[in-house]
Formats: sequence, C-alpha cells, structure tokens
Amino acid sequence: MSGDEESAGTYRLVLPFDTDDTEFRRGVEAGALWAHLEHEPYVAKTVHADNAEMVMRIAEALGLPFSAKPLGDDWLAVTIGHEDWRERGFRIVR
Repeated sequence: MSGDEESAGTYRLVLPFDTDDTEFRRGVEAGALWAHLEHEPYVAKTVHADNAEMVMRIAEALGLPFSAKPLGDDWLAVTIGHEDWRERGFRIVR
C-alpha cells in the first residue's frame, strides 16, 4: 500500500486471490481467525465487513468477547478475546 493509500484510509488485500469468489474469500478470512485463536485466545485483524456475522459466531463459539470498528471501504477492524490474556492467566486447553 502506498503512503497516499494509507493516509486516505484505503484497504486492500496484500496478495489478492486468483478468484473473485466472495465465499472463498470469506472462508479464508474466517479460517485464518479460527486458526489463530486455536493457539492464542486473542486476535486483532482487519476483515471484510461481510464477514461480521462469522466473526461474532467464532467469538461466541469460543466464549470470547469481540468488537468491530468500521474502517471504510467495506472493511472492519475486529478483535476477539482479551488483549491482556497472559496477565489474566488464560491459557489454551486442548
């Protein structure tokens, strides 16, 4: 992303997929969140706004709090879990 794009608040994929299939993209985003949360109970990422429902469902399935902030251009800044999870004594139990 160029400096001009960053200052204008434009978001885009770093490496665009070779398909325009929205469901594929949504699945990759949701899968990446889930995979991260299997190893650490906190994640802060930027996702497409049409994945908001899946973000909520993932957080609820894992019993974690979540938040989302609109960034424009159909993107959301999302957090799942507690940023201070280590200080709170949380750990991953398998």
